[in-house]
Parts: sequence; C-alpha cells; structure tokens
Amino acid sequence: MRYLLICFLVTIGQFSEAREKPPAFISKILSYKKPVYIFDYQLAVNTMPILKIKDLTGTFNFTGQSINKNERGLFMNHLGTGRLYQWKGDANMGEWVRIDSTYFTGYNFLSLFFSIDSTLYSFGGTGFWYFNGNLRRYNFTSHEWNAKLLNRSIPWVKDVRNVFYIDSARQVLYFNGQGRFHDASLKNTVDSSSFSKIFKLDLKEGILTELGQYDEAKSDFLGHTPWGVINSFNDLTDLVNNKYYKLSENVESNLFRVLTKSTDNRFGWQYSFWIDSALYFASPEHGYDSVIIHKSDLIETNRPVYWKVESSRNVNRQSSSAIIWIALISILTIGNILFFVKYRKEKNKYLSSNGIDYSQQEFIINEKSKLNEIEKNLLQLIFENSVLKKPTSITEINTVLGCTNKNIEIQKRLRSDAINAINQKLYFIFLTDQKIIERKRTAIDARSFEYYIDEKHLPQINKLFA
Repeated sequence: MRYLLICFLVTIGQFSEAREKPPAFISKILSYKKPVYIFDYQLAVNTMPILKIKDLTGTFNFTGQSINKNERGLFMNHLGTGRLYQWKGDANMGEWVRIDSTYFTGYNFLSLFFSIDSTLYSFGGTGFWYFNGNLRRYNFTSHEWNAKLLNRSIPWVKDVRNVFYIDSARQVLYFNGQGRFHDASLKNTVDSSSFSKIFKLDLKEGILTELGQYDEAKSDFLGHTPWGVINSFNDLTDLVNNKYYKLSENVESNLFRVLTKSTDNRFGWQYSFWIDSALYFASPEHGYDSVIIHKSDLIETNRPVYWKVESSRNVNRQSSSAIIWIALISILTIGNILFFVKYRKEKNKYLSSNGIDYSQQEFIINEKSKLNEIEKNLLQLIFENSVLKKPTSITEINTVLGCTNKNIEIQKRLRSDAINAINQKLYFIFLTDQKIIERKRTAIDARSFEYYIDEKHLPQINKLFA
C-alpha cells in the first residue's frame, strides 16, 4: 500500500507543477468567459516562455509554447513534443497539469495549435528531416493525439510568412502552400507544386481543396480577427471571402505604436489574440497592449487575395470546349504573328527605298514608353549584373529605388511597380510580348526572389545604353 502511494505521488509530481500566479495576459484570457484564439506569431525568443518544464533541455527549450482556450478550458502545447498541459485554477492562481500520455517523437516542431468548440487540433510541422501536412486531433479519452485521415497532404510549417485563417463557424482552416519538401534526406528535396497557392481544409470531413494562386510576397502574420488576418500595419486578408482590405490610418498608426514602441519590449511580443473589439499583443515578461479595430476600419480595395481555380469536375466537364477555344486562339495568334512579320518586311522595304537608315529606327519609342531616370538606373543595374551572370538582389534594387529605410510592405510595392513599369515599356520598345526582366527564387531562401535578364535579350538592352 505504501509503495502504491509513493508511486502515485511521484506520478502526480511529474504531471503537475507548483501553483503560481499566471502572467497578466493569461489572467486576461482566463477572465474572459468565451473561447479565445491565441497565436504565437513569432518563433519563441525566450526559453519556455509560459511553463518551465524541468525534464526538457537543450533545443526543446526554444521550440515554443502555444496556448488556446476553448469550452473545456485553457490548454498549452509545448511544440515538438506533443505534450499537452491544462490550467487548473482561476485568473488569480493555479497550476499547469499535464494531461496527455504522449510518447515523445519530435515530429511537430513549428506546427499550428488551435481549437474549435471543444476539440484541440495540431496541423503541420517538422521533425526528423520531414515536413508534414498532417492534421492531428487530441483524444481526451485516450489522452493521445490521433491523425485525421485527409484526401491529400500539403507540407506546412509555421514560419514568419504565414497566411492562415480558422473559420470556426464552418470548421475550415485556410492556409498558404509553402512548397516545402517532405523528405530532407533526398537530393531532390523541394516540392514546389503547392507554392504560391491557397488551400482550404475542411476539418470535419478531412477534405483539402486548392482554391487558387496567391501572391506570396506578403508580410508577417500579426493577428487573427473576426474578418480575417492582419499581416502588415495596413492590410487585412479575408481568405473566406477572397478580399483584401486596407486598414484605417488610425488602426495603422496604433499598430505601429504597439508593435514598434521603443521600450524594453521592442519586438518582444510573442502572442496575439482577439477579445471583444481589440487585438491584443502579449508576452509573459512584458504584459500586453491592444489595438481597437472595428468593421468600419476596413476599407475595400477590390483586390482578390487569390485567383480562383475551377474544380477538377468543372474542368473535365468543359475540357472539350476548352480545347476548341485553345485551337481558335492559337490560329488567331499565328495569324497575327504572320501579319506582323509581313508588315515589318514591307516597312523595311519602304524605309530603305526612301533612303532611311532603318538601323537607326530599330527601337520605336513613344512618349509612354520612355524610361525615367530611376527606371534607367535600375535596368542598367540588372543588365550589368546579368552580363556578369549575377542575379540582382532585392537589397540592390531597394538601394536604387531609395526605399531601403521604408517598411517591408512599401519596399515590395515599390519594387513590383518599378519592375512591372520597365517590362511594360520594354514591350513597346522592342515590339515583343516577352518579359525582359525575370525573377527567380533564391537558392538560400525559396521565399525570396532575385532578378535577372535572359542572355538572349542582352544585345537589345545593350543598344539602349549605347
């Protein structure tokens, strides 16, 4: 009997920590009577930010601790371990009690921990040289995580450029494809088939659907609101209705104030959550701050988040008509090309017969196609780098555009506008439909781009600067 009592006390000691006063933001969450979505939108910057777990050492100290509050209570998942703790107590005093019997396997670092109604989920993650797209659901009876069967798997990890949204009413998870690799032990590792796409995962049915193409050059995940995801100081992404909104100047300035305040907690927020009409930013060490956001602060932009794709059923149903249209377009395109070639030949004859040196007229430049000084400097930079078979980095482009000190969102917009403007003007200058300045993903970071000009276009560009 004494032996059983000792074993029981040892077990309780392993699964329970001492009673303590919770951090201020957790007290705030516990005082709120409804479920709360809490997101650790930065990678962990402190060792075990919420709960100090004595038997975890080394790398596992920094893998992050995600929390969520649902109808059953407040839960904490130490990422990468499968461990699940529940808060036993109130907003003033309590303790974290381990409730799972998970055997540690290290498969879900950088996973997304969230809940809907009374169900806890874990999605994606990485571990042991493997990126996964698995959806796991916690079983309160067996105290283990069970995998949910899905129709397909898209590898996904939580990093600094996430776009995801949880639609609790419809029990749907929206997320961006990242082009990750499944098996890092293979030489050919990168699977880019999901890159730049938005997916919809029906959590109840286990059906994953591709919604469309997405412009992945967005900023960081900041917070989850009833209307969508805030991923910069001035943008809100509504994945459910496929809309972008601009945030009002008041919200933008308040976000900037809260997220970049020059105190000891500069960029120190680790968690964000929504209560009533405010988006809160918090950390265990620095308390919390908030920004009030109303529906009236969202300004329509008439820009879609992604470009929709038809379902495979509709594509198959309309395949015959699509083939006809493709054939018709091809015939018209070929006809236009032949006409254009014949027109150029006739024009050459006319200019030669009238004593005009056509070599001096090779580039027909009208007022709309003239490059301004900044565009000329940027084109010359990319041209000179391309001659040296060296791609041009976004840092070099930012320097030419004079936007090095601007925020990331403005830099991206200025780069995109400048490159698009140059390409549009070169279409007219060279009478071509080919893109002159192209981009490719960097070898170090597949989320970043570098720019170049194909060597076949270099002689033409060289004549512009002759």
